[in-house]
Amino acid sequence: VHIAIKGKRKSIDWNGIDVGTATMSDSWNLINGTTADIYTYTNADEVELLINGKSLGRVKNNTADSKQRNRILWKNVKYEPGKIEARAYNASSAKPVATHKIETTGKAKKLIATADNSNWKADGTDLQHIRVAAVDNAGRQNMEENSLLEFSVEGPAEIIGVINGDMKSPEMTVGTSRSLYNGTATVILRSTPEAGNVTLKVTPKGNIKGTTIKLNTL
Repeated sequence: VHIAIKGKRKSIDWNGIDVGTATMSDSWNLINGTTADIYTYTNADEVELLINGKSLGRVKNNTADSKQRNRILWKNVKYEPGKIEARAYNASSAKPVATHKIETTGKAKKLIATADNSNWKADGTDLQHIRVAAVDNAGRQNMEENSLLEFSVEGPAEIIGVINGDMKSPEMTVGTSRSLYNGTATVILRSTPEAGNVTLKVTPKGNIKGTTIKLNTL
């Protein structure tokens, strides 16, 4: 089961045709007094939605309708700062078979970087994807942060790509800078044929603290 907060529709022009759709987000940082439409995606039989521990009821997964199956819409849910939780149930189980929680976060304070390749080969072709996220004081990703990031690398590697998942972004996917989108961005490094230590420095154009990650090629 997965919670998705429905946002505003984004227009995307493709050969003169608007192929945009409504945005979906994991962020529970809304404006006090507003409401939101929420989807819970699941392959279970039904889902219960809770706001700060208070149940909004359980709704069955309408698997007979191909346009609705595995996607339950909760309309005009009143926003309350705190935690929102989805609990998925099967008919044969009294206890949840899956849960998903998201919570209101504080302002972004710093960046954290996570590399995906623990066996980075020094062969001149092997890639390292480093995900950078803006987090609050509790280490929770703040999805409203969109600061521009500057990347610099030292050692036997080079930056070959900068991405953030925003289909509408006018920014280049090559270079040494990229803005955060939903509080995250990814820089892609490529090794050289020489093994050694690699240091990536990420500097934000904003009021949050940057980060440095040290890696090595083998």
